[in-house]
Amino acid sequence: MADLEDDCGRGFFRVDDELRLSWIKVEPDSITPLTDRNMELHNLNAHLHTLISTAFGNSPVVGEALGLLNRKIELLSGEDDVSLNLKTVPANVSGSGLAFASNEPLTPNETLELTMLLLPVNAAVRVRASVVTCSNYRGDDWTYWIRSKFEPKQEVITEQIVQHVNLKQMHSLASRHKKR
Repeated sequence: MADLEDDCGRGFFRVDDELRLSWIKVEPDSITPLTDRNMELHNLNAHLHTLISTAFGNSPVVGEALGLLNRKIELLSGEDDVSLNLKTVPANVSGSGLAFASNEPLTPNETLELTMLLLPVNAAVRVRASVVTCSNYRGDDWTYWIRSKFEPKQEVITEQIVQHVNLKQMHSLASRHKKR
């Protein structure tokens, strides 16, 4: 694995993944207003995600079941309509940024609001990021490879992403160990 700081200044380990993702361009300093109810739901989901990740580490079946139940509640309550428009894309995820495949080019320094469904825990997260680079994608299904860096002051959200990366790394190490 390359030095952590060599790729767009990432200070965290990263994993290749396939994410369900959507994004929109936003103004750099715009603020998405959160009602008290939405803030409480956001904090509750962050805490629940931590507990589900812990349960997943102890029992993958229980963790996945809890994640699916939480996701089902979100969908039934209409809290997460955006997730219905998520597309599965190749991605490289870390606690400081996200690289992902896209059919639309983006310009460095554009600000995005990314919505991701983190599997297998089934946690939907929404995070702001700024585009670092946009290059050609090597595969046939996509045109561009977008590298982005998460905006500061989103610690609760980025902690969920770090937990996702750690969980993916644990699965990767476990599968390598089983092959031996």
